[in-house]
Amino acid sequence: MNIRNITLALLGLAFAGSAAASELSYTYVDFRVLNNELDLTGTDTPVPGQSVALETEDGDGISVAGSLQLPAGFYLAGAFNSSIVDVTSTITSPLTETEVRDEFDLITSSFGVGYRHELGTNFDLIGELTYDTGELDFGSLAGEDFDTEDSGVSARVGFRWNPRPPFELYALGGVSPVGEVSLNERRFDSASVVNAGFRWYFFQDLGFGLDYQSGDLSALTLSMRFSFGSVPW
Repeated sequence: MNIRNITLALLGLAFAGSAAASELSYTYVDFRVLNNELDLTGTDTPVPGQSVALETEDGDGISVAGSLQLPAGFYLAGAFNSSIVDVTSTITSPLTETEVRDEFDLITSSFGVGYRHELGTNFDLIGELTYDTGELDFGSLAGEDFDTEDSGVSARVGFRWNPRPPFELYALGGVSPVGEVSLNERRFDSASVVNAGFRWYFFQDLGFGLDYQSGDLSALTLSMRFSFGSVPW
């Protein structure tokens, strides 16, 4: 499914009718810790006769995300993620081969608008259009350049569901402009990305969450959510 088809689906959802009242909160702040699982490789030749082969590993980071409910079923949504990821570089020259372990910065963000439509009691169909950014900042050991940065519009559809009051299940999938990474060409490509997980609310407006994101920049996220209930509109 490409961005055009998802966008048309979101527009159809928005004009299908007014959203029914939902008990799920769309005004909240999430504080999160991330575990990234990256499997990226690249090779660069900064000078003739010398090459640098790079291989990424796992990393950790922090994130903050939030949502603000708007009238007529709409809401604003955004997130900022920053991680430090391990990397191994093999520097090969006519005289020697050296392996160096280092770290690099992975920064992603998204901001946009969403729409919710209640299909059943505490079961909402949701769609989001966001502007996503991705940045990989490797620095340089021997003149190589693997730094990669890009941005673009993303479209996703999914659901939120409270099968029982303390629990919430959710899934959201679509196309992201920073879903795949080519280090050799130093660019991002659009690809399908899925977020899925659950939350457990040990108080009405305070909950713990576990989320998995697929794709080249995959991540397992633990979060603490502070909800603010429903706003008057």
